[in-house]
Amino acid sequence: MKHKGVLSSAFNMSLGFIPVIISILLCEFITQDTAIYIGTGLGIVGIYLLLHRKGTLMPNFILYISTGILCLLTLATFIPGDFVPNGALPLTLEVSVLIPILILYMHKKRFINHFLRQIGSCSKRLYAQGAESSIVSARIALILGILHFLIISIVVVFQDTETRTSMLILYKILPPCVFIISILCNQIAIRYFNHLMAHTEYVPIVNTKGDVIGKSLAIEAINYKNAYINPVIRIAVTTHGMLFLCNRSMTAILDKGKTDIPMECYLRFGESLSDGVARLFNNAFPHVDQSIKPKFNIVYHFENEVTNRLIYLFIVDIEDDSILCSPRFKNSKLWSFKQIEENLDKGFFSSCFEEEYEHLKDVICIREKYKES
Repeated sequence: MKHKGVLSSAFNMSLGFIPVIISILLCEFITQDTAIYIGTGLGIVGIYLLLHRKGTLMPNFILYISTGILCLLTLATFIPGDFVPNGALPLTLEVSVLIPILILYMHKKRFINHFLRQIGSCSKRLYAQGAESSIVSARIALILGILHFLIISIVVVFQDTETRTSMLILYKILPPCVFIISILCNQIAIRYFNHLMAHTEYVPIVNTKGDVIGKSLAIEAINYKNAYINPVIRIAVTTHGMLFLCNRSMTAILDKGKTDIPMECYLRFGESLSDGVARLFNNAFPHVDQSIKPKFNIVYHFENEVTNRLIYLFIVDIEDDSILCSPRFKNSKLWSFKQIEENLDKGFFSSCFEEEYEHLKDVICIREKYKES
């Protein structure tokens, strides 16, 4: 399956600086007041489009701050007098925007935790991710802003009189560059992160009916435990009226080391159930005749304090039991129903297997009965 980037450009919160950048650039060609009005209008339109876009809302807190500052400056234009000296709008906008961003950054833990407490639904997860992305963008913008003001301080201290060139660079060119470079740095970081995560697997988030309602990184299925329902494929192996069982891995999420059916995995996001079954079975038995295919049996919801799963149970009947002799399966052997029943409810088998046993027994007995007839 082809993996898309983990992060899209929507996570580049520095794009919220665009209305400010446009106002700074326009003030060189039109009046400062008109430049502010245009920037404010663009910011309001950007927020409107953001709030009314299809799909889950990804809030851009940097855009909200930038537009808020531009709105305040718009109101200030109606006050008599020069609220911004002629030619000083670029630096004024830079300072005005970076001050609330600095306040946001200083309270980053409280800001992020506010949204993390609301992470119970998929939509609220994006608010928390938006808050974290805004802090990253704020950090980059603040670093660039501090460098800019250090340069201004050095020039003022060590240069007796500021030349026309230095004033042009310091007060007109560098302010928009701070915001533009911030956008570029964030985009480069997103591309680099996506490159690192190119082979990361996703698992679907489903409801109890199996309808896909979202997706998460496969590692989140482990970290969030039973917060979401994830689909899991399990394949039981039967031969000559017996079940082939082995020990679960000691790294498994659930029931480490307990005896269970040999094959289990998460269904990947975008993968069909038949493709997932084929992947799991072929990984376990790469040299088996392709005509041998697992058959679907039941789907059921399994939840405890460790995991939350919608389990699709398959059974494969293998005539030649020699193919089961594989180092892949630890402490594996064929079990009769009598042996299994002597060890049920004693903590020997996995929780899922004990849920499935009666159904597996009925199916296998019916198959063996028809074989004999």
